Amino acid sequence: MKYLMTFSYNGTYYDGYQIQNDKNTIQGVIEKNLTKINSNNKVKMSASGRTDKGVHAINQKAHFILDKNVDENKLKNALNKLLPDDIYIKNIIKVNDDFHARFNVIKKEYIYKINIGEYNPIEKDYIFQYNKNLNINKIKEATKYLIGTHNFKGFTKVDEEKETYIRTIYDIELSLDNDILTFKFIG
Repeated sequence: MKYLMTFSYNGTYYDGYQIQNDKNTIQGVIEKNLTKINSNNKVKMSASGRTDKGVHAINQKAHFILDKNVDENKLKNALNKLLPDDIYIKNIIKVNDDFHARFNVIKKEYIYKINIGEYNPIEKDYIFQYNKNLNINKIKEATKYLIGTHNFKGFTKVDEEKETYIRTIYDIELSLDNDILTFKFIG
């Protein structure tokens, strides 16, 4: 049976989402616990995307297959009991066998927060502590050049090779509230 899971996590103490040898990753922790639920038969997840070390997710999506048919709510509750408290399963639904969490994505939303006010050690794991003034009007003007379909190779690692670097950004929203500059990218 194939399931689609929506989950959130605090990535502070993880080496990113994707499984890496001898590293503590979100995918590794969830798969280990799904495998327990699946009578110790290995479970592999496919996510809609991945995050880097220290990055958080609010509504990450991934699909996986279990050898047995399990009630979605019972599966969600059982998994949440096994997972550490910095990973939380929000929802699990059954999906068709041809569904794929990565290839059926229509849009993704990314949120970045920058503190341009006084340094805040409590928020340092969640909000970038730039702590200097920025010209918001110039930033808003510059974001107009990112909207549309472009080659984003310049934003990747030098040694990273992909089939294509062409991506579309549909919208960029900026807001400033109590010295926190929030960027929302929809692409």
